[in-house]
Amino acid sequence: MNVRQAWAGCLVALLLSTTAATAHAQDRTQDIGPTDPGDEIIVTAQKRSERLVDVPMSVTAATGEQLSRQGIVDTSQLAKIVPGFTYQQSNYGNPVFAIRGVGFVDNSVTAGSTVSVYVDQIPLPFVAMTRGATLDLERVEALKGPQGTLFGQNSTGGAINYIAAKPTSEPKAGIDLSFGRFNEIIAGGFVSGPIGENMRARLALRSESMKGWQQSLTRPGDTLGRKRFFTGRFLLDWDPSETLKFELHASASHDGSESPAAQLVRAFSRGFPNARTAPLIAAYQASAIPARGPREADWDAGFDFSRDDDFYLVALRGDWQMAEQLTLTSITAYSHMTTHRPIDLDGVAVEGNGFNFRYDRQDGLLKSFSQELRLAGDMGAIKWVLGANYQKQTANEFQLLSNPGSQGSFDFTNLAPILGPEIGRIYYWNQSTYLNKQRPISKAVFGSFDYEVTDSLTVRASARYTDEKRKFSGCLADGGQTTTAEFDAIRDAWSLLAGGVPIASGSCLTLNDSSFLPGLVSSRLNEDNFSWRASLDYKPSSDSLIYLAAAKGYKSGGYSIVPAIFASQIAPVTQESLQSYEAGFRVSLAGRGLQISGATFYYDYSDKQLIGWANTAFGPLPQLVNIPKSRVIGAELELTARPVEGLRLNAGLTYIDSKVRRDPDLPLDSFGQAASYVGESFPNTPDWNGLVDAEYSFPISGAMNAFVGGSATFRSGTSSFFGGLPDFRIPGYSLFDVRAGFESADGDWRIQAYGRNITNKWYWVNVGVETDAIHRAPGMGATYGLAVSYRF
Repeated sequence: MNVRQAWAGCLVALLLSTTAATAHAQDRTQDIGPTDPGDEIIVTAQKRSERLVDVPMSVTAATGEQLSRQGIVDTSQLAKIVPGFTYQQSNYGNPVFAIRGVGFVDNSVTAGSTVSVYVDQIPLPFVAMTRGATLDLERVEALKGPQGTLFGQNSTGGAINYIAAKPTSEPKAGIDLSFGRFNEIIAGGFVSGPIGENMRARLALRSESMKGWQQSLTRPGDTLGRKRFFTGRFLLDWDPSETLKFELHASASHDGSESPAAQLVRAFSRGFPNARTAPLIAAYQASAIPARGPREADWDAGFDFSRDDDFYLVALRGDWQMAEQLTLTSITAYSHMTTHRPIDLDGVAVEGNGFNFRYDRQDGLLKSFSQELRLAGDMGAIKWVLGANYQKQTANEFQLLSNPGSQGSFDFTNLAPILGPEIGRIYYWNQSTYLNKQRPISKAVFGSFDYEVTDSLTVRASARYTDEKRKFSGCLADGGQTTTAEFDAIRDAWSLLAGGVPIASGSCLTLNDSSFLPGLVSSRLNEDNFSWRASLDYKPSSDSLIYLAAAKGYKSGGYSIVPAIFASQIAPVTQESLQSYEAGFRVSLAGRGLQISGATFYYDYSDKQLIGWANTAFGPLPQLVNIPKSRVIGAELELTARPVEGLRLNAGLTYIDSKVRRDPDLPLDSFGQAASYVGESFPNTPDWNGLVDAEYSFPISGAMNAFVGGSATFRSGTSSFFGGLPDFRIPGYSLFDVRAGFESADGDWRIQAYGRNITNKWYWVNVGVETDAIHRAPGMGATYGLAVSYRF
């Protein structure tokens, strides 16, 4: 029996056993007892409060307490509680989220996402902004499948909506403190209560620190991976009247953590090897390859790899109840982020392709202003929403990269008969600059309509029209070096190609295709789309639901950074569309002692945006491409059970079969050779992933309980690129966590010992290639510690 079969068997056995236990409990209600009404899950998946069992879509919801128990402090860790959710780290360290195999990988910090993230329905349009979103939560909702009608484009995979813990009408406070391996200290807390008539406030803070956990292979005692992160949120609720309410949201964060180093897989020469680059390639090939676990790595010595990311968000929500069943809602938000991200990409201690403070960097400026207005009505059997949304963004990126390896040179010798031997020769491009500035403006109108045909049968429909206009400017520049004869020669060659036009140091080198004049490349991408969703749901009882749904969603197009010699190489990927069909169910039994949900789905993709390859003047390099046709078939099962008093079980299993059905133009593999992607699965898309979490609590006195619990997550193998090459294979893995401790019967305090990845599993979340090195991004090894929380 293989690992997949073992996991599937465990989940089926768990389902059967909990079903049997529930049937028994229905005869002996004292075993479970009536569930507290507070245990019923209320969600806002359709931008209104309703029971989870009444929502006709696949939704996973978890409380803030559950996140805290499992040590989830970042969106990337949601794979512990959300079946079908996967996390990957891009080559430059940016997080990539996917749901049911629908994700988007790009090294640019300006990249959008197919999984949109919100805090209290306030958009976080760039994944880099999501780092502190888990602070002080009431709950999190993961919505699966296209969510474009109510949450906008760039949510073809789904949406993550964090609901912050709200200000309270009575004074309350709490502290949370944990100490773990590598001197990891996470300290946080909140204060909440009334501050005036009809006015309440809540302030929450969290600090995370840790020493470096990676160890250098060549410099004993040198470590990397230090964590320094701080975030805070202030909420102010004001109710000037019974029909008018305002919510002010202000949050900020600073990330000064060190970006972890990659681990070397193997070194090779992929560009234009020559006598000058040969010593560097030889040094790469002589570098040690990690062989003993996740902590082993290497990086350039003497550089500061600390990030300098700053983020803040200000938003104001107003709700005006214009009539008894008519509410006008306004959400105005502005977010701002600056990033500075050094990282060592090659996994070796050879000064070369590492992103570092002295030579290389990736800087970003991300801004977003959004305004949403919507009117919601409830006419009994009919519920409706009409709204409009406006969003204006700035997405600037500046990359300064070293290119001293085999792809840092290019050959003009074939031009010697035309340009002369001084120009027609091999050039060594040690450093280059990439500029990427995008200004998207989107306008949308949307609406939804629900009609209860009978008490048991409801028809729902929603739609959204979006118009987006995106301006782009960018280029490839020489890196700004003025002191080397080599760069003077490069500028002389470009000047000759441009008809003798002098080229200043640091200026754009990208040539116009017709005039051959260098300069900043400007472009526009104007797109519009019509997303929709329709569903039919039937309720056999008040605690069960069966639904059929179809939807169409879009992800906007955009530009990625490429080493463009000619302007025509800076071509955008156009918007992708996803047509989905889904059938699902949700049922709650035994006084909500057993809750089961499941779904099967089929996704028909057009122009999906994925990482392909392009041959450039620097050799084969990753580049975004549109896959004309592809599809996803899948199924999922999720359950929560309380078979006996004190025991709670959560489990989920997702199967995904993704396939490319038609090739893009000129498909290439990772080494620049002609290939075909037809029949291949999407990169970074495991066929199987699953989770199980269990906790048993029992009283040891009238005022105190003891508990013991654990969780396991599993994902099957995948590949980071098309082509099926073994170097880029990401093996499947299982991770196991445990926890145990004591808590007060009234829930005021909790002491918990924990262990995470207790088997010290060596796994990785990405495999990439950078010039002459294939590298992988390792996941965290075993950690353990003690956590304490107290509520006043």
